[in-house]
Amino acid sequence: GYLKLALIIIFFIVLAVIFFEFIAVPKTPATVEQVRSIITAQGYEPKDITEQYYKSDPGFKSTLNKCISFDKDDIHFEFFDFNNDNSAVNVYSQVYSQVSYKYNHPDSIEIKNQIANYTIYTLDSLGKYNVAIYIGNTAVYACCNSENKNEIDKILDTIDYLKP
Repeated sequence: GYLKLALIIIFFIVLAVIFFEFIAVPKTPATVEQVRSIITAQGYEPKDITEQYYKSDPGFKSTLNKCISFDKDDIHFEFFDFNNDNSAVNVYSQVYSQVSYKYNHPDSIEIKNQIANYTIYTLDSLGKYNVAIYIGNTAVYACCNSENKNEIDKILDTIDYLKP
């Protein structure tokens, strides 16, 4: 009776999860060149900071292909290209932990979408806007004052990193 019913329900739940994973469309990671041209087109000057990461942590030499970034006024933006997905997830996880701990507040606007090969996390809290994203083997960390979040969102939208 109940056991058979429970097993049937579990079977359909497992089937639904497998089906959802199957239809969840993975995103295509952007290339460093795409991101560089979009940043430049929006009036910012991207710099290659790969060597700085190699110096700060030699472990990056075996995983980080390239990291480009820009700073303008309060806006900070970094795009990472790794040779594997795990390194991108690790950078995302570190940023997520720091940001969610530092800016956790009851009035914050927090959005997290985790689907297929990516997670998009944004937090608008205490006057600061923070973004942590990984898609495949790439990761993004960006932050600014809340009133300038459109500047970061424009870049992320253009490379299709903002909406699930």
